[in-house]
Amino acid sequence: MAPASGSGAVAAGIIARKRKKIIQAFREHGATSPEKARTLADVGLSEGLLLHVMKLKHLIVNVGGDRFYLDTAREQTVDRTRRVVMAVIALVVVVIVVVLWRMGMM
Repeated sequence: MAPASGSGAVAAGIIARKRKKIIQAFREHGATSPEKARTLADVGLSEGLLLHVMKLKHLIVNVGGDRFYLDTAREQTVDRTRRVVMAVIALVVVVIVVVLWRMGMM
């Protein structure tokens, strides 16, 4: 059975909010460089799938032991890439809608 319409957008919104919460926690606690790295407990976070993904993308960097920091330069690069991808997807959707409309299929 196909998922309900819009459920993907809801899930993406939830992930985006959680991602912002993680980034904000590191920023609020000043953990934005190797010298200022903190434990997850220090920044009020616990291990989870999204945090694990952010580590794999090197947004959250382990400096040894249990200390981590937010790589702000990498975060800006990833954010910029995400915006470009979303713009391209939006453009493709618009082109498809226009083509279908012109063909009389809408």
